[in-house]
Amino acid sequence: MPAEPDWNDFRVILALGRAGSVAGAAHLLKVDPSTVSRRLAAAETAFRAVLVVREARAFSLTREGKSAFAAAEAMEAVADRARAEIRDARGSLEGVVRIACPPVAVRYLEDFPGAVASEHPGIGVELLSGRAPVNLAKGEADISIRAVRQADMDLAVAHSFGLGSGVFAAESYIEAQGRPSTPEDIAAHALVRYAEAFLHMPPFAWIEQFARPGKPGIRVDNIDMAQHRIASGSGIGVLYCIAGDADDRLVRLFEEPIDVTDMNIVYHQSMRGSARLRAVLDLLVAFHIERRATLVGRKS
Repeated sequence: MPAEPDWNDFRVILALGRAGSVAGAAHLLKVDPSTVSRRLAAAETAFRAVLVVREARAFSLTREGKSAFAAAEAMEAVADRARAEIRDARGSLEGVVRIACPPVAVRYLEDFPGAVASEHPGIGVELLSGRAPVNLAKGEADISIRAVRQADMDLAVAHSFGLGSGVFAAESYIEAQGRPSTPEDIAAHALVRYAEAFLHMPPFAWIEQFARPGKPGIRVDNIDMAQHRIASGSGIGVLYCIAGDADDRLVRLFEEPIDVTDMNIVYHQSMRGSARLRAVLDLLVAFHIERRATLVGRKS
C-alpha cells in the first residue's frame, strides 16, 4: 500500500509551482534536478495522481497539482506563523512560569512570585507543590526544585543548595518534660515520627534510632502534620530547619543540623532560549544564594 503524502511531498510541489521547472525547483530546494524528479515521482505515487505535466517547452501543474500547491502554500504560512509566534514567545518577558517544588519550598518561596512581579510585571509565577516529581520534558512545569536529579541528560541544573534538618520540640514540651542535652537523650522522650513512605529520606529516618518500645509517640504522613504535632507538645521530632526555625512555638534542640539534603534547581534544555524562564531562574538562584545559611540551617 503506497505511503500517505507527507510534508516533503508538499515541499517539492511548492518548489515546482514557484520555480516553473525542475531545474528551478532544484535550486530552491538546494538539491540536484534528478533528486527533484525522484521526489516528484514519489509524491505522485503518494497522492495517486499526476501532479505535473511536462512537454517539450511547457511545464504546468495539473488540477490535482494546483490543489496540492495551494495546500502546500497554506501549510507553509501556518508553519511560518507558528515559528514567528514561538520565537516571539521565547523572547518575551510575559507569560506564566511554573515552579514545581516540595511543600517546604512553597513556604519559603511564598513571597517569591511577588518579587518576580516587581522586576518583571508581565511574568506570573505559579508554585506547584507535591511529593511526586513532575515531568519537565512533557511541560508539566518549567522549573523543578528537587532533592534527586533524574538521570536525564536533557535536564540542566541551574543551582544546587543544601536544605538542613534539625530536631525540634515545643516550649511547652520542654517545660513539662525537660530538654535533651544530647541526641541519645531523645530516647527517653515521646517522639513524633514519620510514616513508612518517608523513611527512605535520611532526615526523617534519623529519629528512628531513638525509638523505644513502649514509649509514647505518634506517626504522621506529612510534614505539616509533624510540625503541628510537635508544636502542640506531642513530642520531639525532625523538621526542615527553615520551617522549624521560623515557628515561634518551637525550639531547635541542637545547634547544628542533623542532616543536609542536596537540592537542585533544574529545568529542561529545550527551554534554554526562553527569556521569561531565564529571568525567573536568575531571580530564583539569587533568592536561594541570599538565603543559603538559613536554608542549610547552620547557626555557627
